[in-house]
Amino acid sequence: MKLLITFFLTYFTMLIAGDVEYSYVPKKVYEKQVFPISFLAINATTNSKISFDFKGSKKPIMKEAVVIRNGSKTFYTFYFKTTDKLFSIPKVSVVFNGKEKLLSGVKIPVKKIPKNKDFSGVIASGLKIKNHQVSYYDERTNLIAIALEAHDANLEDIYVPSALKDGIENARREGSKMEIHYYIVLPSEQTELNFSYFDTIKEAFVEKSIPIQMQDGSVAAQTDLNPKDDSFEALKKYTLLTLVIVFVLLFLWKKDFFYLVMAVIAAAVLLTFYTALATVCVEEGSPLYIVPTSNSTTSIHIDKRYKTTQLARRNEFVKIEYKNGTVGWIKDENLCKD
Repeated sequence: MKLLITFFLTYFTMLIAGDVEYSYVPKKVYEKQVFPISFLAINATTNSKISFDFKGSKKPIMKEAVVIRNGSKTFYTFYFKTTDKLFSIPKVSVVFNGKEKLLSGVKIPVKKIPKNKDFSGVIASGLKIKNHQVSYYDERTNLIAIALEAHDANLEDIYVPSALKDGIENARREGSKMEIHYYIVLPSEQTELNFSYFDTIKEAFVEKSIPIQMQDGSVAAQTDLNPKDDSFEALKKYTLLTLVIVFVLLFLWKKDFFYLVMAVIAAAVLLTFYTALATVCVEEGSPLYIVPTSNSTTSIHIDKRYKTTQLARRNEFVKIEYKNGTVGWIKDENLCKD
């Protein structure tokens, strides 16, 4: 009897399982918008095997679906992006526990974004500026590093028209959320960065503003890379030199090793502050990066073999100063081999 009941339960479950249908399809989208299409599977379990094959040229921007389970219902969400006048998927083949089901295709009209002079190209919902840092880039410009977060967003397309140079790093998607680091070079006299994005929930442009104020201790800081001699440099130098001489004389007179230790410490401080920095040679054509990461934006290329002072080192990158006070990072592989 138990075996019979188990058989019928299994058979009944197989009959009602495997039913997959559309759960959400937007009625319209905008050019370059990232948007979801969701599917509903009834009685899918964690052990269920399901795959989706989107016919035609339109493919999800992430291969794996975002899965949300709610009782007997399981939702599978894929994210797409379009630049066409009409978003179209001819058919969707769903294989659920070994059985294939063909779902009808979708056609979604694509609208153009209205014109806006400060539009950054970003289409999203709830864009947030998580933090920003301003640092010295060269004699005439500043570098602003901005951490951005948004949902259903095309942050990879961000572009601020006033940018002299710009680029993105660390682009990361997790479900509907996307995060990036955006680097932009602006004239040093500019005190505010203004841009807008198009909010798909509000269906309107939302203005964003960032004050441009130099901050000490910035991660991307370029400050103090071109130190100038100030009125205290000579005083500090000769004070340390005098201390070394005085402690040596006291040691010779008092025969007390305490004075010898103090003389050594003063001499070490003097050498630390005033020993010349290492010189490096950079090969012609080498890219000069804004920040010391492999996918960083290139600011310029070195136009000829160039010798300069090594200002700092981070992993396989060396920080240098190039012409006109431009500061950036060179990969070790681009340093002269001879």
